[in-house]
Amino acid sequence: MQVGPKTEPIKDEVLDFDTVMTRMDSFMDWLATQYVTALNIIHFMHDKYAYEAALMAFHDRDVYRTMACGIAGLSVAADSLAAIKYAKVKPIRGDIKDKDGNVVASNVATDFEIEGEYPQFGNNDPRVDDIACDLVERFMKKIQTHKTYRNATPTQSVLTITSNVVYGKKQVIHRTVVVQERHLDQVQTQCTVVTKKVR
Repeated sequence: MQVGPKTEPIKDEVLDFDTVMTRMDSFMDWLATQYVTALNIIHFMHDKYAYEAALMAFHDRDVYRTMACGIAGLSVAADSLAAIKYAKVKPIRGDIKDKDGNVVASNVATDFEIEGEYPQFGNNDPRVDDIACDLVERFMKKIQTHKTYRNATPTQSVLTITSNVVYGKKQVIHRTVVVQERHLDQVQTQCTVVTKKVR
């Protein structure tokens, strides 16, 4: 079953990093569109059929709405791309068959042969950590190009143990800038003045 956009397979004997990243980038565009569309539908339907009036009563008058996005499998993607960039990765191609033995896809990469060493995520190696950070930043920029339900600000979590690299100072600085920009037009009240002093 074809789920994403149909494209010609990469037929190189050895995978080229730039070719793979270009292809991945275009799929990330498609994925960001699907993701935000799905979240918009979920939030709209939740408000329509299960609005949390009692909980919303405890919020300030001006609610700062966020749209929670996330990334899973970051370490796998970073390791795969690092292997392509720093080692030699050869796809092993074959056919995909359905349960009855009928070929449903031909010349598909079913496995990979890796020659050489490559940096692996989680070992404090900037060569692979930079790839992971680039993927997170790249995907967030794509998410931010889409209109969100009730003009919510998109946020992004990196799930499980892969978050140790991108949750450093850079992410905190980025979030601070977003919050400052968001509150420039906010009316000063006693609550916001006190909050600023506490921070």
